Amino acid sequence: CSDGIVGCCTLSAEDPEFWPDALKGEAAYLHKLAVRRTHAGRGVSSALIEACRHAARTQGCAKLRLDCHPNLRGLYERLGFTHVDTFNPGWDPTFIAERLELEI
Repeated sequence: CSDGIVGCCTLSAEDPEFWPDALKGEAAYLHKLAVRRTHAGRGVSSALIEACRHAARTQGCAKLRLDCHPNLRGLYERLGFTHVDTFNPGWDPTFIAERLELEI
């Protein structure tokens, strides 16, 4: 691809800040999903999520989880995620995040 990097994300084995009660190993956690604006709508997000889903499955996880700004909830639901709840991690009473998960 001559366009260079068009999207990125990270995948981790735990997320104690936003999923403090989760059992270790039951899920992998998707963070920092970003797509270059010029490539929005071309399936980059779907491809990245599918790669994370595959990696999580390979690690023996049953779910792929994430937290996001409320405005992004619809995007992730369209990509197959289910809303779990609205969560405040406790460090700012005005901050809320949507927690979602995808069965893998």
